[in-house]
Amino acid sequence: MYKYLLWFIAMLPAHGLAAGQAKVNTDIGLMSVNIQAATLVNADPRVLWETLTDYNKLASFVPGMTLSRQISAPKASVKMVEQKGEGGLLSMVLPDHVIMELRETPQSRITFKSVSGFVTSLRGEWVIDGTRSPVILGYRARVVPALPPPPMLTDEYVQKEIGLRLEAVAREAERRMRERR
Repeated sequence: MYKYLLWFIAMLPAHGLAAGQAKVNTDIGLMSVNIQAATLVNADPRVLWETLTDYNKLASFVPGMTLSRQISAPKASVKMVEQKGEGGLLSMVLPDHVIMELRETPQSRITFKSVSGFVTSLRGEWVIDGTRSPVILGYRARVVPALPPPPMLTDEYVQKEIGLRLEAVAREAERRMRERR
């Protein structure tokens, strides 16, 4: 997990970074897109974990997501989650409808891979790095779209969209943290 911490620190500007301000790197290739992102979250790992794993409510606070629901049994060791999005240009990279298999390591990591959807492959992980507030929320994914990414899809566009989603998760976790105080 410390690789996220080291990567995140390396990306910080000299003046620091405010909580909830995501840093995102992307590499759009001819056949795949690699994404690596991180943000500082003013919440403890437990609250951030509860936010990330609130699969049935993600669409209520993640921009561009219109549906998120767990379709496996509530206590299943491997979770199956269906998600839908608004489409648009980002759907050329991240499918606007996908079913994913998720494996959880409580309060630290969620690995995911697509099992259905208009994508050849989607694999990645969410990582919570830290034992008390603030913590680092890391995200990494490798996407192989069903069709090659179009030339008009820029790293800047994907970085902005991923950043908005990561920041929304951070804001929701911080809101939940404030409610508990």
